[in-house]
Amino acid sequence: MAKYSGFDLQPVLITAGLLALLGVTGLLLWAIADILFMLFLGVLLAIVLRFAASQVQRFTPIPHPWSLGVVLVIALAVLVVSAVQLVPALVVQIEQLVEQVQAASDQLQDLLTNQALGERLPDELLDEIDQTTPGLPGVERIADGLVATFAEGFGVLANVLFIVFTALFLAVDPHRYRFGLVQLVPPQGRQRANQIISQIISGLKSWLVGRLLSMVLIAITVSVGLHLMGIPLALALGVITGLLEFIPVVGPLLSAVPAILMGFTVGPMRALYVAVFYLVVQQLEGNVMTPIVQLKTASLPPVLTLTAVLAMGLVFGPLGVLIATPLAVVGMILVQELYIRDVLEKGTT
Repeated sequence: MAKYSGFDLQPVLITAGLLALLGVTGLLLWAIADILFMLFLGVLLAIVLRFAASQVQRFTPIPHPWSLGVVLVIALAVLVVSAVQLVPALVVQIEQLVEQVQAASDQLQDLLTNQALGERLPDELLDEIDQTTPGLPGVERIADGLVATFAEGFGVLANVLFIVFTALFLAVDPHRYRFGLVQLVPPQGRQRANQIISQIISGLKSWLVGRLLSMVLIAITVSVGLHLMGIPLALALGVITGLLEFIPVVGPLLSAVPAILMGFTVGPMRALYVAVFYLVVQQLEGNVMTPIVQLKTASLPPVLTLTAVLAMGLVFGPLGVLIATPLAVVGMILVQELYIRDVLEKGTT
């Protein structure tokens, strides 16, 4: 045993080695963070596929993995039908949406600079508008940011294939990967590890079901409402709103911008009506739809959701925003099970 002047160096060396190993591991995880996030997206997709396959097994005599095959065939058929029927019309609407958003931004600038409101604005402010935001490029940056968010989130085609094939492998044989993960835990803790994994899968499944239901309801509500209000491209705006609903807090705010600008193409008052409509829809979603959906699904405290979205967005960018909420679900379950139940409440009734 190494000693120096009566002092035992072995514990110090062991501690230093463990700290160094921990630091190297942290740096490695940071370097491959994007790959880990895509792996997590694959896990989420696998949970969706397994849930759908379980519903097929529940209502039919088809066993696994044939039930998973039925789900994949149905999903492929829906994609093909959508590609043939819906996607072309939606693409045309989105192209028109981009063009008309620019037109709406020009109208808004004219309203600010040429109308009575513009006459009352200071000349310095008008010069700033002309020089720094011609055609309201801030709106263009928002639209470009939306496209970049999806582009960076899913990456190139190779990243998409990575997510899809990860989901397929996990959905076909999840027990193999679960067994391998549990084997990393000491034998005395493997039963508890299995319980915690089951809790995480159940929590993520409940959260995903709730999100998907909310997305569909919001997309239908917004599409119908904007159509009744006479707003152009209501279907495209509804689909965009439904997709962005996956991102709590930030998504609804971003989805309202193009809709309000489209209202300006009809008239300033119509834009105001659209803003009020989105506000009402978000209030109904937060106070009526979400509580009803979450009766059977997982929920997160609003402050925790907002903190997770902002923190992950600042550190990891758009991909971090995309997975912030499901990661918060996992983190909340781990804290409840490993700290509150196993540490604080250990030995209590």
